[in-house]
Amino acid sequence: MSPRRLAFVLAIATSAVLVAMVMVSVVTGATQEAHEYYSPPRAYAVGLLAHANGLRLLMGLDLAFLVLYTALFATLAKFLTELGRPFVRLALAFMIGTAVLDAIEDHQIITALDLAQHGELVSETWVAAQQVLSGTKFALSYVGLVLFGLAIPRTRKLGIVLAVFLTVGTLLTAVLSLGAPPDLRANLDSTRWLSFLAGFTVLALWLRTEPDPS
Repeated sequence: MSPRRLAFVLAIATSAVLVAMVMVSVVTGATQEAHEYYSPPRAYAVGLLAHANGLRLLMGLDLAFLVLYTALFATLAKFLTELGRPFVRLALAFMIGTAVLDAIEDHQIITALDLAQHGELVSETWVAAQQVLSGTKFALSYVGLVLFGLAIPRTRKLGIVLAVFLTVGTLLTAVLSLGAPPDLRANLDSTRWLSFLAGFTVLALWLRTEPDPS
C-alpha cells in the first residue's frame, strides 16, 4: 500500500475515533477540555467526579486518537516527502511533540481523577501545570498544522482548500485560543473538535483524489 493510500485509510480511522469521542461527550456529559483550565483544587476534583466513567472512556479514546493521528501525520509526511514538498520533517516533529504532550495530559487527568476518587485533592500547582501543559500541546499542534498546510501542493482546488484550512484556519484558532474571553472557552472548544473533523475529512478527500508520485 502506497503512503498516500495508507494515509487515506488512517484519516478515515482517525475521524471515526474522533466521532466516537464526540458521541461519548454528548451522551455522558464528560469533556476533556473542562479539565484543561485552572480552577481551585476542590472545584477541579468535583468536576472530575461529575462524569467519572465517561471521562475514563473519553481518555481511552483519546489515547487511540493520538496513536492514529501520529501514524497519519507520519504517513502523510512520507507522501509529501516523495512529492518534494518543504517543511515536512519539521511539521512531523511538531506533531510528534503534540502527541507526547497529549499522552502526558491524558495520564495527568486520569491520575487527578484517581486521587479525587480516593478523597485526595491535587495542588494549585498541579492544576496550573495542567493548563500550561494543555496550552503548550495545542501551541505545538498549531505550528505543525500550519507547516503541513504550507507543504500541501496547491495545484488543484482541494489542495488549495486544504492548505488554506490548515494555515489560515489554524492561525485564527491559535489567536482565539488565548485572545478570547474565558466565558467563550466552551463554545470555542466545541468548534475546535468540529474543525478537527472537517480537517480530517478534507484531508481524506484530497488524499483520495491526489495521484501517487510518478
